[in-house]
Amino acid sequence: MKNKNRNIKFPNEIKAVFLTIMVLFLFESYSYAQYERPSYSWSNMLKHWSVGLSIGQSSFYGDVSLYDNELSDKLSTEGSWSYGFKVARQLTPVIGIQGQLLFGELKGKNSISSFEANINQLSVNATLNFVNLLLPGNDSKFFLLVKMGFGQYIFDSRLRFNDPNKPDIEVNTGTPEFLFVMGPAVYYKISNSFNINADMDVQWANNDKLDGTTNNNKDDDYYTYLSVGITYKINNVNRSARGFRHKGGKFSLIKRR
Repeated sequence: MKNKNRNIKFPNEIKAVFLTIMVLFLFESYSYAQYERPSYSWSNMLKHWSVGLSIGQSSFYGDVSLYDNELSDKLSTEGSWSYGFKVARQLTPVIGIQGQLLFGELKGKNSISSFEANINQLSVNATLNFVNLLLPGNDSKFFLLVKMGFGQYIFDSRLRFNDPNKPDIEVNTGTPEFLFVMGPAVYYKISNSFNINADMDVQWANNDKLDGTTNNNKDDDYYTYLSVGITYKINNVNRSARGFRHKGGKFSLIKRR
């Protein structure tokens, strides 16, 4: 029986990265505090939205996997095709928010067994644009981002043993479970309306049963999604730092018209 009171655990490395990104958010807020932005209106809510599609390989890391330290073998032997859909809004030149759906499969094997799983995931992520953060006045077409967020997922998996006398083990979540998402992304601006992108998402599952196997270390499973995609920007308005200009003094800025 599933332990419904199981605590959500994050590795120390994830906590450190989270704190680092929080510091960068504060730095970004200070850097852009000198900008004088136009007053809020409901029409602004329709600006800076985008939608995107992606396709790529999802790879499992856990008890039933052999190539955790060999990327090429991991993708060729234990990788499965997955696809995603996202809706995003750029809040400032540096900070954005996105909702992402991911549909895919996971698989793996070890010396005594193999497994396959179907997985559906929904997450909400914050994004941080390092190029705009470090170079506010840039007109670059190339951007490096990092995302961090959380979400829920459901899965069903089947573990098969090499020994034909052992029965298969099936695991089904029944109810959505929590996960934590983090990873880098690279975007290239084709035009004012389209970007192409490559993402590497890492999903930490609050579960050690994705592969139908648990161990005494109580290490939660995780999986990656390495993908390429295209993004369409709806009703796009310049969100780069070059969309602002000085007003009078050295630091007072207003939006260009």
